[in-house]
Amino acid sequence: MKPIVGQYECVHSSGVGLDYFTSRIDRLVLQSNGSFVLTTQTRSRAANAAQSLLKGQQVSPAAPETRMEGTYTQQDLLVYLQFNNGGSEQAHLPPDGSGIQVGPNYFTKVSDSTLLPPTHRLQKDMDDIAKGLKIASTLGGMAVKAAKTIHGTIQSVQESGNQQPAESAQQPAGPSAVAPARPASAPTAAAAPQQPPAPQRVVNPTPAPPPGQPEAIFCDQCGARCRPGKRFCNSCGARLA
Repeated sequence: MKPIVGQYECVHSSGVGLDYFTSRIDRLVLQSNGSFVLTTQTRSRAANAAQSLLKGQQVSPAAPETRMEGTYTQQDLLVYLQFNNGGSEQAHLPPDGSGIQVGPNYFTKVSDSTLLPPTHRLQKDMDDIAKGLKIASTLGGMAVKAAKTIHGTIQSVQESGNQQPAESAQQPAGPSAVAPARPASAPTAAAAPQQPPAPQRVVNPTPAPPPGQPEAIFCDQCGARCRPGKRFCNSCGARLA
């Protein structure tokens, strides 16, 4: 038979993946000096965080565990576990030495070392943590968008509610309120003031020539007065009749 010293795991899977957050992992370490350490998770990390939030407590990334120590003895395919608190348990080994059956739980052997954590478990936990952070970032972005949408909706509703009372205040108080009549519009065109009559041109009559002198003559073209006996007008040069 293979030596039974080493580390064993029993994964209580939730079926949704991300065992680091959602599953319970029990561990059994059998030391070469005949002592053992059995660590059982009472709740998964996700369940523990949810319960802490409901109780208003601070969320812890650690999983709640119960640690029990004792000694063991092997007889062929049987292993007797004697707990320090007084209890005992009978475990069974498969012929190939791939694990150990403790009560209803089967623990798979994951490492022959009792000091260093199993390599596959470290890699699996790192992958689950990276996926969990990515999911949390996506959910966080969706939550922020939803919060902004809700805030914008509430703000628009409040603004519309504030506008309605303002419009109601501007409306008349009742049917008795009548708008004042508009004054009659002024005539589009004011009556033009009467213009005073244009002064009439008074033509001084031509004084009669003194007795014994010939009458003055006037030009038929420009009306200029000419001396008697003239044949041409001094102003326009027209021929006098």
